[in-house]
Amino acid sequence: MSEKKIKVLQQVLDPSGSGGVSAEYRALQKSSLTEKYDFEPMILMDFHNGVNIKDIRFYYKKIREANPDIVHIRGAAPDGLNAVIATKLARQGKSLVTVHGMYSDLVYINPLKRWISKHIIEPLIFGLADGISCVCKTADKRKVFDKYRHKMLPVVYNRMPDYSQYDSRMIRENVRKELQLSEDTIVGVYVGRVTKEKGMEYLKEALEILDRQGPKNFMMLIVGDGQYLPELTSACERLVHKNKVKCLGNQTDIYRFLFASDFFVLPSLHENHSISLLEATAAGLPIVATDVGGNREIVKNNGELIEPKNVELLLQAMKKKISEHDRVKTFIGEFSSDTVDKQLDEVYLTLLKR
Repeated sequence: MSEKKIKVLQQVLDPSGSGGVSAEYRALQKSSLTEKYDFEPMILMDFHNGVNIKDIRFYYKKIREANPDIVHIRGAAPDGLNAVIATKLARQGKSLVTVHGMYSDLVYINPLKRWISKHIIEPLIFGLADGISCVCKTADKRKVFDKYRHKMLPVVYNRMPDYSQYDSRMIRENVRKELQLSEDTIVGVYVGRVTKEKGMEYLKEALEILDRQGPKNFMMLIVGDGQYLPELTSACERLVHKNKVKCLGNQTDIYRFLFASDFFVLPSLHENHSISLLEATAAGLPIVATDVGGNREIVKNNGELIEPKNVELLLQAMKKKISEHDRVKTFIGEFSSDTVDKQLDEVYLTLLKR
């Protein structure tokens, strides 16, 4: 007779989405953990802003129907609070909050909203949760969690994708042909949300200087969408060499554009454990990234870190990568699926023993 599996209700807004939470849910469904755990999605497609009675009622009903051992909540935003409240009311299963990011870290938001997040929403989430886990060691050491150390569980990294099954050289040639790029063109790439929070304003300034100073055989790919994209696109249209920046919008199969590129740029103002940095590392790309959040835990011998909001340092680092443009060895190690699965297994079992 087979042992009964541990049921884990996973909060995920869109299982088919391109975000880190969606990708993690899909990875869990294929992982070895399915031998021990029964993962079931808790999908609220039509969610509302802020704390919402309808959303709490939805989560409450779902939890009561599923009768899980663990309710795994992703993120410390209002939607996470709705799910934590519902778990407490349902009295079925222990609530685990994985902190992928914090709304109060955002720079370009209404100060009142930041204050509410920092002093009301986030403390309520952490106070009501049965367990809290971060996605990188840097986040785990933050002072905000000192008050909740008795609830803190081991870190569970975001997992690095495995691109070993792909023919990177053939994909590189095909994508460059699609984009009309010659093999001697040095290509930098950014992948992610195109917002001011991601430091795109500073990347724009660096690209404007590169437009004037060269080199002529440089091309920048911007893969992603966001509120800052229209302004960025407009600025690139005004460049003398406007064909040197391509804004490609949202794309599937991100690895194709990574293989076609020569180095990766991430000028973020804040991060936790960046999925895009993990993807770039898996593709063997040298990296230029800001020294924020957990970036230092990913960028070691495969690139360089610079202080955020510094156009001159960003420019110099990009110029260095343009002149070098060598691939680097991929180190998956502590971010591999096997390692991440072991970390998550430890978190679940520790939570259930409490």
